[in-house]
Amino acid sequence: MQRSMALILGAGLAACGGEASRAPAAPPAIIVSQATANGATPMFITTPAGGHVVSWISAAQGGADGVLNLSVTPDHHGPSLPTVAVRDPLGPIEPHGEAPPQLASDSAGRLYALYAVGKEIPGQRFPASALRLIRSEDSGRTWSEPVTVNESGPLGEFGAHNFHALLALPDGRLVATWLRNTKGVSGVAMSRSSDFGRTWDQTSMVYEEPTCPCCRTAIAAGPDGSLYLAWRAIFPGDVRDVVVMRSPDGGDTWDAPVKPRADGWVFPGCPHAGPSLKVDAAGAVHIAWWQGKAGEAGVYYGVSTDGAKTFAAQPLAVGERSTPAHVQLALAPGGLVNVAWDDGHSALPGILLRRSSDGGRTFGAPVRISDAGVAATYPVLAAVRDSLCVAWSQMTEGAHREKLAKAVDMKDPKAVMTLPRVGQSEILMRMVGL
Repeated sequence: MQRSMALILGAGLAACGGEASRAPAAPPAIIVSQATANGATPMFITTPAGGHVVSWISAAQGGADGVLNLSVTPDHHGPSLPTVAVRDPLGPIEPHGEAPPQLASDSAGRLYALYAVGKEIPGQRFPASALRLIRSEDSGRTWSEPVTVNESGPLGEFGAHNFHALLALPDGRLVATWLRNTKGVSGVAMSRSSDFGRTWDQTSMVYEEPTCPCCRTAIAAGPDGSLYLAWRAIFPGDVRDVVVMRSPDGGDTWDAPVKPRADGWVFPGCPHAGPSLKVDAAGAVHIAWWQGKAGEAGVYYGVSTDGAKTFAAQPLAVGERSTPAHVQLALAPGGLVNVAWDDGHSALPGILLRRSSDGGRTFGAPVRISDAGVAATYPVLAAVRDSLCVAWSQMTEGAHREKLAKAVDMKDPKAVMTLPRVGQSEILMRMVGL
């Protein structure tokens, strides 16, 4: 079964950079998770060697006993390696769409995966979690034993640690960010590693003001070594707007947070929709996000050319109302900016893509990437040579509506949230030419 998966995935990723990418019509979508029968929370990165890493979480009978699956193509000349299935000795790996496992690769070719292990605690409304990291130093053939990134507390390694991001710097240092909840208030936490993830510094709080507790963080590095961090903050009056903060010294100090756009969205809850953040080779900071303000609800994009001091922002898909959309960015040489999201304006979500060829000043019309008649969510994307590969979670319309009907209403003070389940979803991937 693993060998079959490697052949399927290898063929698909080869198509993302070969002659097929120049065909007039996109090829059929590839079922990435075919080897595991189900799959959720995809992630996809390219490596400095021209390879690719695809990950997803599967679980027996679509349950909550999550296993991390990693399929690696070391370089564009060769096939994919057999899929590696990672079980964590602490417990199940969470298939949380807003907090998927994060992948990174450094300039020496080391691969990293950061994920959350969940644990249900009697008497607590929400599961506790611990952030764990594994490393491969042989292009994905073998992976290290997991280490815990966050600090220990009353529950040992478990606590309110989730909605994480991971960055590998060119010199091999790692930076992890996440949301940490203390006494009912969430803030943005950070830890760094200078030994390729073997050990981690003491956690520091980058931002301790009220923070939207279920919207992911995002982190990126500029060519001058500056770090940029984005998340959704809570301002007076329950305004929940996305902000960006810059560190000129690798995370030792941080400038004041800046809103890429003053959305002014008032919402007494968490939408589970954080920003996506990238920095291009010229140092321009690109960000995309969703907000739900009536009359202006939808997906936005902003770009800064002055180190995140100011942003030029524009709407990409807005309307009177929108369910939360989960946005992802991918940059490519020549000023190409790609923004994908799951459509929050339709009753049945699908993956949409808009692209810019002038550094984000103007964008083409939206293009639907997923097929009609299915529920497609949580896209991820990366440029692979002359093409763009987009992966997402997908389920039937019936399974999607059943999942919505069974969702726990956490506005009920007596409700208890269990560990997330994989459900009846699978991971698909499609390429489009750049």
